[in-house]
Amino acid sequence: MAVPTAQSDSRNLCLVLLVLGAAVRLALALGTDTYFDEAYYWQWARHLAWGYFDHPPLIAWLIAAVDIRPAALLCGAGTVAAVWGLARDVHGSREAAWRAAALWSVVPVAVLAGVWATPDSPLLLFWTLALWALWRERWVLAGLASGLALLSKYPAVLIAVAFLATAVRMRRLPAGVWVTALLGVLLFLPVVLWNAHREWVGFAFQLRHGLGGTGGLASFAEFLGGQLALGGPVLLPLTLVYAVRGPREQFLLRVAAVIPLLFFGYAALRTRGEANWPAAAYIAACVGVAGMRPGWFRAAAFSGVAIVLAVGSHLLFPVLRFERDVPLARTHGWDVLSALAEPARLFPGTDGRQAAVVYAPSYQLASQAAREAGVAVDTAGGGRKSQYDLWPRPEVAPGQDALWYSEGAEPPEELRQRFTSVEGPVELPADFRGRRVHTFRVWLLRGAR
Repeated sequence: MAVPTAQSDSRNLCLVLLVLGAAVRLALALGTDTYFDEAYYWQWARHLAWGYFDHPPLIAWLIAAVDIRPAALLCGAGTVAAVWGLARDVHGSREAAWRAAALWSVVPVAVLAGVWATPDSPLLLFWTLALWALWRERWVLAGLASGLALLSKYPAVLIAVAFLATAVRMRRLPAGVWVTALLGVLLFLPVVLWNAHREWVGFAFQLRHGLGGTGGLASFAEFLGGQLALGGPVLLPLTLVYAVRGPREQFLLRVAAVIPLLFFGYAALRTRGEANWPAAAYIAACVGVAGMRPGWFRAAAFSGVAIVLAVGSHLLFPVLRFERDVPLARTHGWDVLSALAEPARLFPGTDGRQAAVVYAPSYQLASQAAREAGVAVDTAGGGRKSQYDLWPRPEVAPGQDALWYSEGAEPPEELRQRFTSVEGPVELPADFRGRRVHTFRVWLLRGAR
């Protein structure tokens, strides 16, 4: 009888983690509705361009090519594979490569990006490929991957900061890096030109969104709590340990792990940010932890699994009750919006007339209506600016009707003045496994002036 070894135990654990991570991603992809931001990016995919108000265009291109969930699943699987290759070259060990890939597969933010198609999905893939190419000094591949990372999300520029910090530390700037820089700039140049022709709206929005507003210790505490949840309560401190005390020859990975955390930690002192912003930091962290003590790897992996299973099970089979269940509301109950395509179902007496436009107070709600009901949509009411403010407004001819829907807000005065009368509201409830996740309220805007 073969006697189990520590090496075989490690392989078995990695296999279990990889299978578990893949199973959770597939279950969430099949068991949840279109996430409310996904619908917005799906709208982008119907109007392909070199840029959008909020982000660069790559997520829209991917959704247009393979649809929403396949885009996220493919990017997620590709990132796991790229982490394996990077760790193998960094540590010179297939065992360390499997540990890194297995750990990344159960990091909560990695699971989210591998299920719901957001700009983080391609960013994490091409950030990993860029880091891998820079490590191997494959300058052409590094330029292509860096450019695609920039086409995913603007914070991809931080990988250049990490490389420059490494060059300063090593007192060496390889000649081939200019090829990397040139290719990255050329790929990103159309996004710059798109912004230049629109008064730099994308860049300006991200600067305000990331560094403006009101921050302070409270928002930093929220940021820290978000990292403990999305990165992991064990992986986050290990990331800092790796950044400070990791091997000298792995300086590139160490700074790639800490720079996103430092930058967005500073941003959290100035504004209320989002927990996923420094997600790329945990890629290098997983590679670093794969070379640390086995107990640290297991602790980071098990803590990640605990969060992933807790959140995943709640999204699929909710047991706990919360006064305001944001995760459940964002991932379920949107299919009832198909009723917006037939106003007569909500307002008898409309003679079967279709609504020319469905208005909503936010870009997420407008996008979900477009996705579920297949109707023309627009935003109104002075909410946060979005791509809808750049697209041409849908036309409403005199005499045509429209709809306004929200989760509580009444039609704004600017809409009321454009129509002869307003009827409603009619409630459109949405349930999931016996839970009320939404109560939409719909108004009929009769007879455009």
